[in-house]
Amino acid sequence: MRRQAYRPDIDGLRAIAVLSVLIHHLNEPLLPGGFVGVDIFFVISGFLITAQVHAEAREGTFSIRQFYKRRINRIVPALFTVVAACLAAGAFLLSPADLLLLARSAVYASIGLSNVFFWREYGNYFAGNAREAPLLHTWSLGIEEQFYVIWPLLVLLLARTRPRLTVILVAALTVASIALSEVAAGLFASASYYLLPTRFFELMIGGLLALSIAAIRPRSQPQARLGLIAGLLIVGGSLLLLSRSSVFPGVNAMWPCLGTALLIWAGSGQGLPTRLLTNRPLVFLGLISYSLYLWHWPVIAFLAYLDHPIGLAAGIAAAAASILLAWLSWKYIEVPMRRSGVQLQFPRVFTLRFLFPVVALLSVLAATNYGRGFPQRFDPRVAELERMTLARPEEARRGCHVPTALYRTPPHPDCRLGAGMAVPDGILIGDSYANHFTGMIDVMAKDAGLAFMDYTMDACPPIRGYEPEGARAYAEKCLLRNEAIYQMIRTNRYRQVILAANWPDTPEAGRQLATSIEAIVGSGAIVTIVMRNTTIARANSCPLRRIMYGTADDCQAAPQSPPGYFKEIRSRYPLVRFIDPNEIVCQGEKCSPMVGDTILYRDSNHLNDIGSRLIGQALLRKGAAL
Repeated sequence: MRRQAYRPDIDGLRAIAVLSVLIHHLNEPLLPGGFVGVDIFFVISGFLITAQVHAEAREGTFSIRQFYKRRINRIVPALFTVVAACLAAGAFLLSPADLLLLARSAVYASIGLSNVFFWREYGNYFAGNAREAPLLHTWSLGIEEQFYVIWPLLVLLLARTRPRLTVILVAALTVASIALSEVAAGLFASASYYLLPTRFFELMIGGLLALSIAAIRPRSQPQARLGLIAGLLIVGGSLLLLSRSSVFPGVNAMWPCLGTALLIWAGSGQGLPTRLLTNRPLVFLGLISYSLYLWHWPVIAFLAYLDHPIGLAAGIAAAAASILLAWLSWKYIEVPMRRSGVQLQFPRVFTLRFLFPVVALLSVLAATNYGRGFPQRFDPRVAELERMTLARPEEARRGCHVPTALYRTPPHPDCRLGAGMAVPDGILIGDSYANHFTGMIDVMAKDAGLAFMDYTMDACPPIRGYEPEGARAYAEKCLLRNEAIYQMIRTNRYRQVILAANWPDTPEAGRQLATSIEAIVGSGAIVTIVMRNTTIARANSCPLRRIMYGTADDCQAAPQSPPGYFKEIRSRYPLVRFIDPNEIVCQGEKCSPMVGDTILYRDSNHLNDIGSRLIGQALLRKGAAL
């Protein structure tokens, strides 16, 4: 086997990557784009793996068994140690449903599919409840492990072609992957963030550099210095200018990857770049960067789960604890297991270091599933409240809400609320808030003997002509969908149209809403507007953890004022009806996620289905009606 020359500057680059991620997770405003540290890791991995596999393939010494043996020895021992530690901590700290979720994520992490798991479970990587998932960060390991399955085989094929053609083919694949990522980031933001096809180009940028480095390495110190400066500016700009609101990955992810490639290129020469990236503290952090990446997030996630604020002191303590755990993991697990694994044959490594741990984790999952998360660890009320928070619109209605449903298809026949009439009396339109109000509308519609269909789409208020923030492609889908719905309102001449949303608080949105109301009234329909319910931080978890840990938090929040334009709309359109769920959620100057023994919310913003229906029943008792 041909060994690559050790490059301490790459360890320095790893240190920059892991520190970026660590700072971002501890204090997001301080480094809003720190999540691109993961993209730096991807480029480094693509570079090193491609260089190794391609060189061995050219020499005829490549062995797929030896390749995967090295990957198992490198990745698995430290990963399984962290997974085991998380399960042990979770057994004491996590609620029944959260412990079961952790056990499921542990299995997916162990087989390199956690990116798929977390995409399906949470969708948005930055979702509030995702912050409490101890193994969320293993999504990036899933990307790399899936890459390791595909890329070596492709490199083996490419090694048979002329070097120039190999570079051209990989460059073409890279450009195609960037284009795919850019399009997908606009249409399927969550999937493109988590999944390999839209991240493939990041690793291929590193691979492309590895295939061409011999021909293009810097020939002089000024060249290397220029590459260093350009790379640092691009990476630094990405860390500071990108944020969770950026369309990502796509072209925005290309920039930190190109900056990283420039830094690797500059470090392949001699002189200044090597000295800057090989100082001892950076190299040390680079050496432990894998373990530091593994350990830092569970520390932060469990602090978040315990509702412990991460200020300056807690942040420093969390960082110090993460570095200490990482050093211990590197010294006593990573290095010894890599060294001892060299002498072992692939079947033994695969069986002892991969297969057995996976079977053990499957056993833990089976036991946790059989025990339903072991609710006896806590007060019985915890399991009951948690059951409520997990209640979502009925399974039969899953095809009614975009992006679960397709963008252009009409709702499924089961997307019906209220009375079971063949022809609906009206429709409910709006965003995810409208979706969580379906239980409330179902209750109130049945009381009124009315039937409604619901047409809802994430982040798409039912305002004609309104363009939501975010990816342009998604905004265009929202515009087109709303236009189609308003055309349907004009054609079908419904008796009533219900509008519900997290209403955007801008004057332009107010003007567009007024125009939308006029269009609906012009069709002959009655307009009913559902006001947004108050956001309550940790509304779904605070009541549970108050019971679990005996905290003094009252879990309440102050009422939120609606957008100012509603005052004018009430005055201008006196026949428009309003339904305000805050009449039930809020009492005076306090809003609570609980009504009696019932929890209303499923996260900080959205109602669960049980809470939504309870609000509908309570509003009926107060005299409200559709």
